[in-house]
Amino acid sequence: MPSSRRKETILVTGAAGTVGNYVVGLAEAAGFRVLASDRTSAGVRVPTRGEVRPGDLRSREVLRDLVKGADFVIHTAAQMEAQAEAADLARVNTDVVVQLYEAAQEAGAQRFVHMSTAMLYQQGTPGPLVEDAPVAPRGPFGLSKHGAEAFLRGRTEPSSMPWTILRAAPIYGRRGRHFAASLLAIGPMLKLVTPILPRPAGGPDGTMVHAEDVARALLFVLDTEEAERVVLNVSDGDVMPLGDRITETFQAYGLKTFPTGKLPHVLLEGAGKLFQAPGAYHGADVTALAAWRMVVLRHGLKPALRPRMDKEALTLLFDELVVDSSRLRRLGWAPRFASFVEGWREVLRWYQAEGWVPRYA
Repeated sequence: MPSSRRKETILVTGAAGTVGNYVVGLAEAAGFRVLASDRTSAGVRVPTRGEVRPGDLRSREVLRDLVKGADFVIHTAAQMEAQAEAADLARVNTDVVVQLYEAAQEAGAQRFVHMSTAMLYQQGTPGPLVEDAPVAPRGPFGLSKHGAEAFLRGRTEPSSMPWTILRAAPIYGRRGRHFAASLLAIGPMLKLVTPILPRPAGGPDGTMVHAEDVARALLFVLDTEEAERVVLNVSDGDVMPLGDRITETFQAYGLKTFPTGKLPHVLLEGAGKLFQAPGAYHGADVTALAAWRMVVLRHGLKPALRPRMDKEALTLLFDELVVDSSRLRRLGWAPRFASFVEGWREVLRWYQAEGWVPRYA
């Protein structure tokens, strides 16, 4: 980044989160002054140059104070619980974005970068998915993220603050407590009932992305004029079937497995749709929670994870999500973790060191 920007200030929301934590560290390393914000100061990296500004983003008064002195805003905060009430999802994931953008523009900020999700792309759309592929939210969470995008994409007048939207493939990384973290829980829960785990293969293709690479992309677009007022995908580009990802997770743990062949599409689709039904969903969710509590007790783990049956993510059991990030790459960005296997094993070691998931001999 140009040296002229080294004394400028970035506001990072969601600073205690999977991506936000990386953004704070990388922004500091690049020489920026950082305003790190989350609902509380717990878990927020304290900037050497800058400060921690905790507060509830749903408060307009908090927002006005939060943006003071910020030259740029990188917004990673979101309500990630897909099971939350639709009104709460909309309040945090849509309304807060509108109010934060308006407050930042009024305070004189130069750029607004918003983290969105590639889960917005319409199910069944042939991949790889580029930015102009059809969009169709899969539920209340998707609707709330789509609402934020619609607001920002409507800010086209020259007097409006430039923005960039990054649609991330499913994210994995240190501190993550959602989709990828649930993937890490499958093996330990199965190990409760069988010493040798089924090793699946096949299933729908997909791409993912390491949280550090998302953070690097959020900072990268700040310095890229061609990224103003556009939507860009961010993905590692490493296409893998779901079954292969599950198998890789078992192998990274060092669990004993036996091959079961390719996962049949009809079975995956049936399971995905069955568990989206309220009764089946609730039963499976309660069962998963009880199983994970047993894992925590057996291995003396910290109760940091809460594996969930995310209704919108269940579509990935049968729907491909291959996210094409070639537009971002053409601008000069490249992932540090281009291999899922390499990045996933590094992340698993962190979870184990923190005592969030078990170690196996």
